[in-house]
This record gives sequence, C-alpha cells and structure tokens, in this order.
Amino acid sequence: MKRRGPRIMLIVLLAAALLTALILTTLPGTTRTRVGDFFGSIFDPVVATFRKAFTSIGDFFTTYSDNRTLRAELETLERENAELRFEIEKNAHDAEVYTAFKEALNLRTLYDGVEVQGTAVLNGEIGPFFDLMRVNVGRAQGLQVSDQTSYPVVTSHYELVGRVHSSELTSSKVIPLINEAFFVSACVEGSTRAPFRVRGDVKYREQGLCVGDQIPKGTPIREGDRIITSGEGGLFPGGIVIGEVVSVESSPGGDDVRCLIQPVVDFSHLRYVFILKRVDIQSAPTEP
Repeated sequence: MKRRGPRIMLIVLLAAALLTALILTTLPGTTRTRVGDFFGSIFDPVVATFRKAFTSIGDFFTTYSDNRTLRAELETLERENAELRFEIEKNAHDAEVYTAFKEALNLRTLYDGVEVQGTAVLNGEIGPFFDLMRVNVGRAQGLQVSDQTSYPVVTSHYELVGRVHSSELTSSKVIPLINEAFFVSACVEGSTRAPFRVRGDVKYREQGLCVGDQIPKGTPIREGDRIITSGEGGLFPGGIVIGEVVSVESSPGGDDVRCLIQPVVDFSHLRYVFILKRVDIQSAPTEP
C-alpha cells in the first residue's frame, strides 16, 4: 500500500500540470504562446509520427485493396483469354471438318449408287497399342458388318485406308491396309496386266509398309510405280490409290516377284475418314 502513494501523487501532479497548460494556452498573451510552443515542440513530433504511421497503414490497405482488384481483373482476363482460345480452336476444328467434308463431296461423283459416310477417328495412331482404328459410326448409322459384308474406308482424296472390320451401335473398327488381316486386289496405275494382291504383313507393319505379291510373271513393276485398287473382288472400287513401290524382289528365275509398298496414307495423322456404302449389299473380298 505504501508503494502506491507516490504513484498516485505523481499522477495527480501530471494531471495538474496538463490542466494548467491547457488553461494557459487558452489565455491571450505571450504566456499562452510560450507554453503552447513548449508543448507543441513535444507533441508535434509525436502527432507527426502517429500521422505518418496512420498514413502508411492507410496506404498499405489501399495498396492491398488495389492488388485484390487487379488480381480479380487479371483472373477475369485470363478466363476470357481461355474462352477466346477455345473459340479459336473450335473454329479451326470446324473449318477443318468443313474442308474435309467439302472435299469428300467429290467422292459422290466418282461412282453411281455409292453413299459416302463421313466419320472421325477415335483412337490414337496405329502402332503396338492400336492395330485397328475405331471410328464414331456404327449400326445406328446403317453399318451392318458380317463375314460376308464390309465397307471400304478411304480419305477425302480417295486414298485407301482399309475396310470396316466390325460394327457396334455407335462405333466401328477398321482394319488398316498395313494390318496382316487385310488384303485387296491391286494393279500398277496405267497397266493393263492382270492384278495382284496387296496385303498387310506383321513383319513390315511397324515400318508402315505393306506387301504386293502373287504378281503375274512378266508384269512390269519397278520402284516409284503407283499402286491402285483394281476393282476386282466385289468390295473395293477400282482406282483407289494405295501407295508407291519402294522396293522389288524376285526369285532367281523371276517366277516369284513381290514388292514393298509405302501407303500414301499417313496413319499417324488421320482424323477423318470416309466409308463407301453401296446401295446394294457388298460382299467381302475373296483372295485373288
């Protein structure tokens, strides 16, 4: 209790001094001026310091608020930019589809009684994981595939892709011409000689090549020749481009000749293909 006495006394004295100073500063004359100057020299730096501190705090919160506004505007711009990129990509995709299907209209003029069904390729490139292609049309679009019925598959430039292997309700599988289960009757473009067989081979599939064999003796065939479908066999119309001969092999007597063919189709970049459907039921090709 004894310790609290001096403290109370000190507080009272300070309060009295402040009260006196306040009274004196309200009176006219030099005394008010001196006292005001004295206390002003003490309190002004303190007030200036507090004012500066409050200004800094206000600036901080203003900057923080501005930054939040800028971040919100940036997020809005990024979202609008993403939407714009999507629209650009969509428009480019639509233009690509339009171009492909516009070119495919030429297919309708090549043969009478042929319906052209455009379709998109669903799976990745042909390789170790995908030996068949999947497309997005099936039985719902009229593809009825069986052991006796199939359909040619070509590009919009009338290049051979393969044939439909099987169909489901809304999708189908396509055997590409480099698959070992595929074969077609073919000939050298411009030749009047008997046709020969072009088939896929498991040995050359990874190289993207197919084989031409059962070539009649005396058939002139050399590197660089363009190979097309012959039209025989009942499934593939004639004149569909298959590819180009890259090498020719023959037995010592020349009785057995075969060639390797580089397909004109790039299977790694196929996005749209076209199925040729005749009005009458088509039969699967028989081996020539």
